[in-house]
Amino acid sequence: MAKFFRRSMAGLGLSLAAYMLINHKTPKAVYTDVKDYVQEVLDAADQLQSAREDFSDASSDLTVQMAHAGEVFDDIATEVDKFQFKLEPHLAIMKKYSDHLQKTLDDLAPKA
Repeated sequence: MAKFFRRSMAGLGLSLAAYMLINHKTPKAVYTDVKDYVQEVLDAADQLQSAREDFSDASSDLTVQMAHAGEVFDDIATEVDKFQFKLEPHLAIMKKYSDHLQKTLDDLAPKA
């Protein structure tokens, strides 16, 4: 296990040295780059967590609003049924008068 660790550290050191040579960076600049990258990753993780919490809150609000919308829809359906029940006798009377008026007009029309 120690041999694996030593070889991993040696590989990491050689990779870091190659990176510094290729990109013309000092150890301080590499440290700053790594530090900035880690901070960016941590900030992104915080933003992701915040977005997940916002989404969860919005999802809960949507569930509540959908339940409320169902209640409102039921109330509207009940009111429509009540209105239709109250309207039926009046429609029957209007139909009776309409039929009587049509029969009278038919009787008054000249016969050809």
